[in-house]
Amino acid sequence: MTNTFKKAYRHIDIGAVKQVAEHLMLTNLETTTLEVKNVLRKAGFIAFQQDVSRMMDVLSRQSVNWQYTCNGEFRTYTFQFNMGYQLTPDTPRFSFN
Repeated sequence: MTNTFKKAYRHIDIGAVKQVAEHLMLTNLETTTLEVKNVLRKAGFIAFQQDVSRMMDVLSRQSVNWQYTCNGEFRTYTFQFNMGYQLTPDTPRFSFN
């Protein structure tokens, strides 16, 4: 019996990387390029660590909400939440303090 189900592999693009990375950041509060690469591969993409890393570097520079920390081996990407907003100039700023 032959397997009639074939995975349709396609090359990654920056949109797919962004979608997966943001989903992981929202779900797990952080992500790495390795996690993004693994999810993309499971979804049927041809993904290499170097390509994912390069695209996430571009995305982090383009987006004001993305930030990362580097421990010397890999980057951990997170959303930067700005909580210093106020409705009007007369309203005190929101704060957890």
